[in-house]
Amino acid sequence: MRAINGYIEDGRFTPYEAVDLPRRANAILVIQDTVQSLKRENDRAWLDEFHRMAAESADENDVFNDEAFARRPGGRELVTFSDEVGL
Repeated sequence: MRAINGYIEDGRFTPYEAVDLPRRANAILVIQDTVQSLKRENDRAWLDEFHRMAAESADENDVFNDEAFARRPGGRELVTFSDEVGL
C-alpha cells in the first residue's frame, strides 16, 4: 500500500510527483479536508487584518475636514444662476 499526495481540481486527481503505477491497479482515494480548512483560516485571517486596518484608519477622515474638502459652508457666498437678470 502506498500513499500518494496530490490535489483534486475539476474532478481530477493530480499527484504532486510523477508516479509509476501498474496499468490496472486497485486504488482507494481518501480526501482530506485540510485544503478547505486552510482556505477558511486564510479567509478568516484576511478578514481579521481588514478589520484591524479599518479600525486603525478610522481617524483618517478628519484630514478631509480641511476647508478645501469640506461640504459645509466655507465662508463663501453661494452663487445661483436663478438670480441672474434676463432668464
